[in-house]
Amino acid sequence: MDSIKTPLSKLFSAEVLIFALAVSFMAAMHTFAFGDRMMLIMYYLAAVGSAYALFNRQAIGLASAVVAILAATMFAELYYSAEPDTWNPVFDWARDMIGLGSLMYLTVRLMIACYKMQREEKRRLLQSKIEVQLVAMRAEALRQTSHEVRTPLSTITAISETLLDGSTGELTGDQREFVEDIDEAAQHLLALVNDILDYAKAEAGMIRLAPQPVALTELVDQCVTMVTPRAKAAGVSVTAQVDPKLSEVTADPLRLRQILLNLLSNAIKYNSEGGNVIVRIRPDGESDFRISVRDTGRGIAPEHLEHLFEPYYQAAIADQGIGTGLGLAIIKHLTELHGGTIDVESVVGTGTMFAVKLPVETVACEDPEPNAQPTMITKVEVPTIELMGV
Repeated sequence: MDSIKTPLSKLFSAEVLIFALAVSFMAAMHTFAFGDRMMLIMYYLAAVGSAYALFNRQAIGLASAVVAILAATMFAELYYSAEPDTWNPVFDWARDMIGLGSLMYLTVRLMIACYKMQREEKRRLLQSKIEVQLVAMRAEALRQTSHEVRTPLSTITAISETLLDGSTGELTGDQREFVEDIDEAAQHLLALVNDILDYAKAEAGMIRLAPQPVALTELVDQCVTMVTPRAKAAGVSVTAQVDPKLSEVTADPLRLRQILLNLLSNAIKYNSEGGNVIVRIRPDGESDFRISVRDTGRGIAPEHLEHLFEPYYQAAIADQGIGTGLGLAIIKHLTELHGGTIDVESVVGTGTMFAVKLPVETVACEDPEPNAQPTMITKVEVPTIELMGV
């Protein structure tokens, strides 16, 4: 039954109805149109109006057919009203047949080309609509799944932290070691879920920025404080230098902190024991500023550099931990949302530097993210932060 309905719906579509009415009117009025100026104007207005209506409805093939019929009627009227040639009866007949045949051939080819263009445009629009729906469906599925996974993981981390702080009694050495392993695994899984959720939102265009004044020194202090335990465990020192000219910028503090934390985490994760991570923030021109995060790790091979920002891609250095390969893809998306760019330089055996260039004043989004709350950046005293001399 569905296979019958589809051709019928196409046959009696609005486009076909407009085309049929236009052709019927032109056929009925053709005899009178060229004998009266008012009728001629109405004749052409009906033809051009129907062609315009068909074009607006993306029925390019039918619109071209109406224009071709209009041109043919004009040509026929001029042709038969013109004085016939008397060069040679045989030559005149052959010339007219060749000319008319060529004209009909080109007209048919033009209509076929317009129809193919119309079909390709509809196919492209349908494909684009399907892709948008698939992205939205995938994002929603990932969001639901991530929520279902994140809830029990949060419970696990809360219980493990309660056990570790001694609130329920002291643990033996083996018990503490087991609970620490559980807590570390749960925290890692929670970070992976958050990455997947963030990338799904980014891919679906669901991330909106909420720019506000951000004190860079305070934000960097906070980020360094958050990664310091991990850096100490890895034997890596973290220092930061903030140019005093950049006391404040306009950006989304939550997303800016996410960019910086991700870069710092990667620099620590892929560094070597006794290595260094240096964060520098300085002006870059009159309207931009630059965040660079340099590590002294083993670096990244040239063949991997061009793929680093691709989703789910992990270079050969990924053996130092399990990950989704989404971190840098998320950073790139957040950077571009701010109107900035991100670059990477790396030398194998020496280290890697990521550089993020952002505008000093980020333009606010027209459609802010639902339930977005302003993020308050509190100042934290950290001895590793120093201001660069002017």
